[in-house]
Amino acid sequence: MGKCERLEGGGGTRGRGRIARSLGALLCVNALFPVGAKAFDFADLARQAQALAARPFKAQPRIPVIGDFSYDNYRSIHFRPTCTLWPGRRFHLQLFAPGYRFVRAVAIHIIADRRDTRLPFRLTDFRFPRGLYPRVLPAPIGYAGFRLLYNGYHPGRSPVAENNQVIVFLGASYFRVKGAQEQFGLSARGLAIDTIAPHPEEFPHFIAFWIKRPTPEADRITVYALLNGPSVAGAYRLRIHPGRAATVAVHSLLYLRRPVHELGFAPLSSMYMYDLCDRRPWAYLPPAVHDSEGFLLKTLHKIVWRQLANPRRVMQFVFPTRDLEGFGLIQRDRDFFDYESASMRYQGRPSVWVEPKGHWGAGKATLIEIPTPNETNDNIVAFWQPAVMPVSGRPYPFDYRLLWNGGGPQEAVARIVHTFASARCLRYPVRFAIDFRQKGLGAKVRHGRIRARVWGGTGARLSRIRLQDIGARTVQITFRVHSLTGHAVRVRAALFFHKRPISEIWDYVVAHEEAPFRVSGRRRSR
Repeated sequence: MGKCERLEGGGGTRGRGRIARSLGALLCVNALFPVGAKAFDFADLARQAQALAARPFKAQPRIPVIGDFSYDNYRSIHFRPTCTLWPGRRFHLQLFAPGYRFVRAVAIHIIADRRDTRLPFRLTDFRFPRGLYPRVLPAPIGYAGFRLLYNGYHPGRSPVAENNQVIVFLGASYFRVKGAQEQFGLSARGLAIDTIAPHPEEFPHFIAFWIKRPTPEADRITVYALLNGPSVAGAYRLRIHPGRAATVAVHSLLYLRRPVHELGFAPLSSMYMYDLCDRRPWAYLPPAVHDSEGFLLKTLHKIVWRQLANPRRVMQFVFPTRDLEGFGLIQRDRDFFDYESASMRYQGRPSVWVEPKGHWGAGKATLIEIPTPNETNDNIVAFWQPAVMPVSGRPYPFDYRLLWNGGGPQEAVARIVHTFASARCLRYPVRFAIDFRQKGLGAKVRHGRIRARVWGGTGARLSRIRLQDIGARTVQITFRVHSLTGHAVRVRAALFFHKRPISEIWDYVVAHEEAPFRVSGRRRSR
């Protein structure tokens, strides 16, 4: 049970003949993923996506016998470190067994020596609690996903230590990345379809991966993925470069089978429960609980910071633009004492910045906030929607770069570092305090060189606006907001020099009364 036998296209392994015969049988089952003598490239993947889109959609079969695992059951399944692929290289590959919610197996191929080889599923790759996994499985079966580790993150530790993980692909088209000094937090997706629509959201899946085996000293790696869903098929190439700030360059080519209500490119999913500007629920001790605290949008002329919220009902915010330079979900506060959670370590969650490649044209960045009673659910979604939707049957290229790092991109303007607010109440205005930070900002305020501007939407009455320096690098705007209509109002604030903003624009929707927290089912770990 403890021995690992793996065909790696050139590496020395035991039982090569038996594994090769088993591999050949598996490959004959699914003609969509052939083994060829010529080198695999993106053009091959694009042809597969086009052919897939021309056929009626057929979902990957589920494996019902392993679908009743609990979250804790699934976490108790461990990949054997001795079965790790490429142990002599800087990158290492480990695999996930199907189970829990991940009951649609994916095909995983290794590209090496001008051949692509599909990995056969083997129970001996994993350690299972006694009696958890069935001894007899339906055939053929594949892995649920994989993760890549990089021994350049922590050279003094074991190369297969968990904190050397770079990227994880597991479930639908989701993947997570982290830099060398962080831990996993929010997720990216291949595509978002009908997130807010009159019918249920569609979740296309990555049904197959091709991983290009890196050279022994490579500091980056390439992964190809085939996307399939009821409305779309697509080819993806992801070039992954780990580091203090990890980057993923995404090149995609999509083929729509049918029109969709809402198509979201470069989608991000995160969790926000409460922060220093929200009322803390009585059952939670930490001052703040979130994987991301703000939505950041940069265009040619302005930078907008939208403070996230946990609303009473689903909220969708749209930011039209023709000159997008980037957007992302940001975890800017890196102070442990603002979270006080040694187990969850929210201060170490990464931020993700989406940087367009090529000309995206006119469109809109979209932010969706969904109510959540606990920290288990990803309730924040952000993506980009083009003004002109792709046409069914025609290829639609879309390229961008994902930057995963600590506090997000560094800009030349003053940054918003904290938002504080009083409890919402129907009878009284809501008080806000916003901290801006930049070198030398305090002296500029003392000398009267900058001023605060706060403005609101229809029905908002603003009062007691004040700007003061609270340190050499930090200034604070305080003000009160009262809703004259009793409904939610939008408020914005920024620092100005004459008529030009010299800071990010703080953007928030003030719900006049807080939604009550109904805490349910806290989990022990994430």
